[in-house]
Amino acid sequence: MTAAGKMLFFVSTGRCGTLRISQILRAALPKNFVIRHQMPGSALANIVGNIMLQTRPSRMIKRAIFRSVVLRHAAEGHFISTDPLTAMMIPEHLVRSADIGIVHVLRDHEAFAHSFLRWTRTRRRSWVAHNLVPFWQPGLWPLENAMNKNILGTYARISKMKNAWFTQQYSHNPFYRRMAMEDMFGSSLLERIIREFFEIDVTIDLRQLQEKSNQSNSDRRSAA
Repeated sequence: MTAAGKMLFFVSTGRCGTLRISQILRAALPKNFVIRHQMPGSALANIVGNIMLQTRPSRMIKRAIFRSVVLRHAAEGHFISTDPLTAMMIPEHLVRSADIGIVHVLRDHEAFAHSFLRWTRTRRRSWVAHNLVPFWQPGLWPLENAMNKNILGTYARISKMKNAWFTQQYSHNPFYRRMAMEDMFGSSLLERIIREFFEIDVTIDLRQLQEKSNQSNSDRRSAA
């Protein structure tokens, strides 16, 4: 961990508005905050996390990946990650720390499934990841995205599985918050979370939360 700051993680299955959260927080917070949505190496962290979901996890591997992928971006000051690809990599000893906060963002399982399927049909890298990369999603077979007529049911089950895992693994965090995506973007909840955890005054315009992400070219290529 860094010498002076706190760390706040928004964990999710993906397709839960975390890109928009990172954009809003970058605009609202002072310069002593480092905010990352996706980081180099997060794709590997995603695959390893999904493997560990179905096997006995290795604490040493998790710590090593967390250090090399996540902590390398944390400088002096506070750090916020909204990266869904590294959401399963927070080591157990940090989960119990009072300087670590975890916000678990959930989306309706069926809405998640429809959103992910649309995403893989419009983003080439996402289609490749979901069809050709083993363990890109837990319980998803290669080419199942393209060939399974009940693929929406598969994605809904993935959503249930991962959200249950997040609750089991992270609910003992001192600042654990579990909330629906709709509540996050339809109220002043995000503002309150930042104020409570970092103990700073911050103002987030509700209209910003209701705008869709203006994605950069790199975001459009994302396979999350």
